[in-house]
Amino acid sequence: MVDMTKRQILQRLFLRFLMKNSFHKLAFTEIWSLFVGHNSYLNNDENFEVVHSFFIQHLVKEYFIVDTISIPRKYTSKYHVYQIKKICLPVELQEPYESICEKTHQLNKELQQNELEIECLNECFDEFPSIRFQIELLIQKKKDYQFSLQSKVNVLKELIQTF
Repeated sequence: MVDMTKRQILQRLFLRFLMKNSFHKLAFTEIWSLFVGHNSYLNNDENFEVVHSFFIQHLVKEYFIVDTISIPRKYTSKYHVYQIKKICLPVELQEPYESICEKTHQLNKELQQNELEIECLNECFDEFPSIRFQIELLIQKKKDYQFSLQSKVNVLKELIQTF
């Protein structure tokens, strides 16, 4: 097992905190207060500096919207949980994790598209009685495809939980 430094442990704890929360126009000190709210033993100047430095150097640019007009600056989350979780993973697992997340996202988009197609076919069913049989076959085909897509999404979500 790899020994982690105090700095790395603090960073991991902060990342886990971010995964469970989102923020809207909060100063870093307010985010810090929420972070140490349940972990008061972490609330000291040294830990604040470590986490603040990590936040500014590694997280702000990619994962937060910064209100630069406000003093102090205010931060709004723009990340998805999977992005933060990826940072917490060992390097060798980041690519497979991201690939599975992207595949899940793509399948969810296909699910939505298929649902719209089924709705459209249902409308056509009443509108065109002379071809109801063909429409019914298409609806069934789309429903079968929907079941298949949903099964794939469920499996990928289970896989994501293993990380």
